[in-house]
Amino acid sequence: MHRFFTPLLRRLYFLAGVILGVYFSFQILERSHWNKERLYRRLVSGSRPQRLSAAGRLVDLNAQDELLRALKNPSADSRQLAENSLWHLWSHAAGEEAFRSAHAAGEAMENRAFAEAQVILNSLVRQYPAFAEGWNRRATLHWQLKKYEASLDDCKKVLALNPQHFGAWQSMGLCQLSLGDLAGACRSLRAALEITPHDAALRQFLQKCEKLWRRISPDATPQYEMV
Repeated sequence: MHRFFTPLLRRLYFLAGVILGVYFSFQILERSHWNKERLYRRLVSGSRPQRLSAAGRLVDLNAQDELLRALKNPSADSRQLAENSLWHLWSHAAGEEAFRSAHAAGEAMENRAFAEAQVILNSLVRQYPAFAEGWNRRATLHWQLKKYEASLDDCKKVLALNPQHFGAWQSMGLCQLSLGDLAGACRSLRAALEITPHDAALRQFLQKCEKLWRRISPDATPQYEMV
C-alpha cells in the first residue's frame, strides 16, 4: 500500500487536486451572478466585438434574464444582439434534434408546404411538450392557415412555459384582434411592449388598437393608457 504514497505520487495527487479545484471553481464562477452581470455590462456598453462576445457567452450560460434586460437598453445595437441571442436560446432550448425539426417546419412553411409543416410540428410538440418554441412555431403555422383559435391556444402554451416570450404575446394579440377581442388584444400587445419597450412598430400598433377599442366601447372603463 505504501507505494501509492511515495513523495512523487503525493506531489502528483496534490497537483491533480489543485487542478480539479481550479476547474470547479472556474465553472462556479462562470455561472455566478457576478459573471452574468459582468457580461451584461459588456453587452450594453462594450465595443462591438465585446458585445458580440458577451452575447454569445450569455447564450452559453442560458442567461435569459440578462438578455431580457438588454432589450430595455437605449442602445439599438445591444437590443438587436440581445433579441437575436434570445431567439437562438429559445430555438435550441430542447436540444439539436428539436431545433432541426423546428427549422425543417419553418422551411416547409416558407415553401407553403403547410401539410408537411403540420405533421412535423404536431410530432414536435408531442415529443417535446416543454419546448416553448415548438408551440410557437405551430402557433405561427395556425395563424398562416387562419386558424386563429388554434393559434391562440398554442400561444397560451408558449406563455405558460415562457411568460417572457414577447413573440408569443404579439401573436396572441393578433389572434385576439382577428377574433374580435379588442380588449384582450390590447392587453397582450401591452405585455409584449413591456418586454420590448423600444419596439416602435409595436407601440404604434398598440396605440391604434387602443384607439379602436375606445371608439367601439366608449362607455367601458379604460384599462389601458395610450403609450
